Amino acid sequence: ETIEGMRAFEVIKSEVGKVAYEDIVDNSFTVQQGGVDYTVDVVVDDYYFLADRVSVSKTPPSGVTASSFKQAELTVAWNTGVEFQVDQNTSTSGRLGSGSITVASIIPSIPSLNNAKVAAEDDGALGYPPVDYTPGLNPDIVAFSLGDQKFKESTTPAPIVRRNDQLVETWFDVITYTSNGTDATFLRREEFASISCACTLRASAGDDGREPTTWNGAEYDEGALVEKQFGESASNKQSQYCDVCCQDHHDTASGLDSYRPLASSFTGDHPHYDRDNKGVLTEAGVGDDYIEACRLVRKDGFFRVAQDFMLQSQTAFPENFLNDGDEVDDYSDYVTTAIEDHFAGDPWPAHGLEFDGRDALNRSALPTATGATSQQLRSRGIYTDVVSTALQNNLDNCFDNSDPPVATPENPDCNVENISTPLEIYPFFDVQLTLLSRWTGPPLDDPVKVTNEELETDNTHSRGLASLFNSMEGLATANSNIETGNVGLISIAEIAEVPPPEYSDSDLFLDASGGTTPPPPGSAQVSGTLTAGTDTTTLVPSVEGGDGATCTRPDNDTFICVIDYTATAPTLTVGNYYTTDKTLIACSPGLTILSYSQGIDMSTTWTQFALPTIDTSGIEIIITLGSSCP
Repeated sequence: ETIEGMRAFEVIKSEVGKVAYEDIVDNSFTVQQGGVDYTVDVVVDDYYFLADRVSVSKTPPSGVTASSFKQAELTVAWNTGVEFQVDQNTSTSGRLGSGSITVASIIPSIPSLNNAKVAAEDDGALGYPPVDYTPGLNPDIVAFSLGDQKFKESTTPAPIVRRNDQLVETWFDVITYTSNGTDATFLRREEFASISCACTLRASAGDDGREPTTWNGAEYDEGALVEKQFGESASNKQSQYCDVCCQDHHDTASGLDSYRPLASSFTGDHPHYDRDNKGVLTEAGVGDDYIEACRLVRKDGFFRVAQDFMLQSQTAFPENFLNDGDEVDDYSDYVTTAIEDHFAGDPWPAHGLEFDGRDALNRSALPTATGATSQQLRSRGIYTDVVSTALQNNLDNCFDNSDPPVATPENPDCNVENISTPLEIYPFFDVQLTLLSRWTGPPLDDPVKVTNEELETDNTHSRGLASLFNSMEGLATANSNIETGNVGLISIAEIAEVPPPEYSDSDLFLDASGGTTPPPPGSAQVSGTLTAGTDTTTLVPSVEGGDGATCTRPDNDTFICVIDYTATAPTLTVGNYYTTDKTLIACSPGLTILSYSQGIDMSTTWTQFALPTIDTSGIEIIITLGSSCP
């Protein structure tokens, strides 16, 4: 504020009744912000451009009376023992000692009015500099078209385990951006956190908490302070955001969160529970501890309690779905169509997506097409917000009743700018749930085992990894499920006697009938494609491993080698590609040729490659004409 105030001068020379550039000089004063007194010391140096218009000096050239620019250095200090005032009822406690920060800024000798003239040309752009954005990669992150070259995608949720599996934070962002197919520009970021906390229940004693923060179509509206029951954080060993979670996650009579079950003892509030030593849920009264689960959204730099997450759809996929553009388009079309139907008040549609594993007649295979003995199953969910009154007004006023709706920005009651479709303002989020869903496989892990480990910080746990196991042969199913509310995104035990329903996707069907023995522990895997080039398409080359490598061809186009962990110089020999009257050789840009033979028959024509001893995929081997490789 001080620096911006310095820039707001009207004239250069000192003048009565005017704010002047010349008057920007050293200064000291005290400012109070949020109940804290700050001492501000300002040191100002004048600089003058020399004749080359590049070099500068603190000494003015001959005849120059006003500097070219000033450098203002501000040191802001605060005293020991003061605290920040978070809001009218809450301040920090023991978190702020004495300290200082120093910032510096350049102030050109151009009055603010002239600055405005320079920027007066309206180029139609938004009121901030464009920021480049790099969209995420499939299959973990999927972008959805909102129309008018605008897209929306969610980052992969990252669980942060604070203390065992009961106190967890899960973070993800939703990014809206524009893209012309080559470059992307950032438009908006929405930052969310799901969090579980240990709280102590308190009775209402005034304006104790906020109503939920809600989306209005352009931004989040912070909930008003109201008189209602509230909670306090019961531990200093949990997230700092538990203060606001415990305080505000209590329903009011407004019904903004009416989908939560209501408590009998407090009108409008939802019941709170803790678990006894036997794990049995017991309802908390005033003064009792309980476990809470909140959804938080960043508003003006602070996290506020928002309406609970509502899961509308969850879909489980095999590993290879969403790897190519057509599959991504199919999934994106399903989601945006479902949102449009939901916006129109229609029931949520079945997805109708086609991929292996969707039904018992089209199973996903183990081993996979590349010979892998496991595959990472995936899960995605679609969440929506409750439509607030402000959002509904904007949906009604910013679009007409056409099918599809047409934007009506000329309506004075439309409070959202630069939009063309309802998808741009309707609050929906596609979230990658693979490591948050709970996965189950066949009984006794036979013939496939599906992992379902407890959450670990930085997503180091495994969930949904399907691997050949036990008999390693037969048919199997896998299933993912997740709670529809906040507890689903933090994957904790239920904290209510009437919990939100689980959303369980239909079974993923697996076929382990072609089971092979899994590689021994510690072994590596090298895989890729093996193809015949021009004039050699009728060949079916063979592969053979050596010196600790076992190599196979699961089909005509691929090879896979399992490297024993004791191998030091494993090899792969490609043979069986002799053709009369043609000189052929096997070449690979990813492998080193040790030796080769261009013989007189199948048995004397071969190429031997050196293999890496670490996991490597995507290797290409091509049979080509010639006596040497390019």
